Amino acid sequence: MDSPPNDLDTHALGRAAPGKGLAREACPYAEGTQARTRWLAGYDEAVADGAEPVSGGIAKHPPSGKPAR
Repeated sequence: MDSPPNDLDTHALGRAAPGKGLAREACPYAEGTQARTRWLAGYDEAVADGAEPVSGGIAKHPPSGKPAR
């Protein structure tokens, strides 16, 4: 699967973020919201499970080297 489905919860979207070239600081949810807390938890789990973290916001290309769609 190239892209996660659009109906995933915020935790699952956070888990998918490193593979899509998003850095932790690029979280799309507002400070103080449950969505942000869940997205960041998902991101941190993905990195702990071996995903390559991204720094500096949004990568020009996902870590796989393939252009983003």
